[in-house]
Amino acid sequence: MKFLFIWLLVHSTNCSDPTQDMSNTPFVPNQKAGDWVTFLDDLYNGPCIIVPRNGSVQDAVDQAQPGESIYIEPGIYKEQVTINKQGIKLIGVTLNKEDQIVIQAPAAEPNSIIVSGDSSAIEIVNIQYTRKNISTGRTPGSASKGNSEFKIIREELPNNIAHYQFQVRVGKGQFDVVKIHRVVRENKPYQPVRAQGSVFMLHGASLSFNAVFLRAGTDNMTSQTSSAIFMASNGIDVWGMDFAWTLVPIETTDFTFMKDWGIERDVDHTLAAMSVVRLIRGLTGQGLGRMNLLGYSYGVGVAYAAAGRETQQHPILKDVKGLVAVDQVMKYSADDESSRQSVCKAAAALKKQMDDGIYQNSGGVTFGRFGNLATTAPNDPSPLVPGLTNFQAALFVGTNPPGNPPAPFWHFVGGQFIGAIPTGLLHSDPTRWINLLKSLPPYQPQRTGYESRLCICNEVDVTFDDHMGKISVPILYIGAGGAFGTLGDYSSTQTRSSDITNYTITQTGERLTDFGHGDLFIGNDAAALVWNRLYEWLVSHNNHS
Repeated sequence: MKFLFIWLLVHSTNCSDPTQDMSNTPFVPNQKAGDWVTFLDDLYNGPCIIVPRNGSVQDAVDQAQPGESIYIEPGIYKEQVTINKQGIKLIGVTLNKEDQIVIQAPAAEPNSIIVSGDSSAIEIVNIQYTRKNISTGRTPGSASKGNSEFKIIREELPNNIAHYQFQVRVGKGQFDVVKIHRVVRENKPYQPVRAQGSVFMLHGASLSFNAVFLRAGTDNMTSQTSSAIFMASNGIDVWGMDFAWTLVPIETTDFTFMKDWGIERDVDHTLAAMSVVRLIRGLTGQGLGRMNLLGYSYGVGVAYAAAGRETQQHPILKDVKGLVAVDQVMKYSADDESSRQSVCKAAAALKKQMDDGIYQNSGGVTFGRFGNLATTAPNDPSPLVPGLTNFQAALFVGTNPPGNPPAPFWHFVGGQFIGAIPTGLLHSDPTRWINLLKSLPPYQPQRTGYESRLCICNEVDVTFDDHMGKISVPILYIGAGGAFGTLGDYSSTQTRSSDITNYTITQTGERLTDFGHGDLFIGNDAAALVWNRLYEWLVSHNNHS
């Protein structure tokens, strides 16, 4: 069950008199249905289940926890719904005056909704139904209002594209908050155009949505520099999420709260966020259907884990219709034994750090130092990499020069070298790479990196890959020839999917200089080489459910 603590306050109620026949019940649609911002201003704590037009309200009620809200797409639902749980809220998502949500019982049944057992505080909003002889609970009325922690920021971008940010609480802890992003073309402010595809994007380790998908090292955001703007410009409804750990302040000194922050927690937050994203898409005319889930780098493991978890859930609870994995592996094939062993050693090193009480990875702080020094004093000797200037040191951490390879050898950005000294970049603008280094969130839980490596190492059992072999949704894998490349092809073969596309970008044919992990999103030719392939796949899989 998704523990997303937000509920929707709908402004007007349309509950039929329980003694009336439905055919004589007037429907008074919500006059503010188009004002989705007002809707969301009134959201407050509570889990969320989405019922698309082809779904079943009864299935949603059966799967709901007491107190959970169920949002229903306009349509006629020919079923009799029995509610036997406390605090269930059935809320019709009306988009305009013509929209209707009707629960229509079989001809021989007088009631389309039956309340039984200990089911007090039932609320039914913006729905036509019949219910006679209420014997328990109160007569449904308008949804009860609570304290909203849902915050919205809108930023105007060029070419009628807007960037929305939604800060959403997903738990009771101090840092149980995620930030959801939307980048979309609009007819006018707050009114998105009808999209021809959608994607929900998860960033990698020590990254954020802005750092890699939107700004990607530049404030000059265009369809050639920003993958999110490229997609939005071509009619894709782009969404993404900053994991909760990205919002931990840099001045934090006590990280004991991160001790148990692992991948399963990020999966919880991802699926919770996707359910609210589907609700907002419904309120803004895009429908309440499932979405394609993209994971980049660390996000690949979270995306696979989310899709795997959903194989164990009732269809009404599923949010993922397709999976995009960008340049990372879940498992190595038997042919890559040396790579697997290298990852096992890295996992052991992280385990020792956690055993010593170091629960945070401060990579964002370290990378930020490289970027700041390269900006403020590019020609000064580097205090971080002796023998190099600050500019060269910033390139060094991105290019992984000769003589410094991990197994398998890979790099963020393909470099140019004199000997082992990096002098420039082959596929990306060095300034963008340095700016990206300065834009990273400071901390990430150590456990997330540890568990990712445990999964790849495959010697110690982890839970988030338990159902990988049952995943059947379409899969697109995109690799970089100078990073994980074709090594990532193997992971999708461990699923049940019959719709798998593998695509690796190579430019030089040599791993040392080929298209890198970060070049996928900041590369000069990334729009043509990478994003266009993703766009074509999203459009071709738009109607898949």
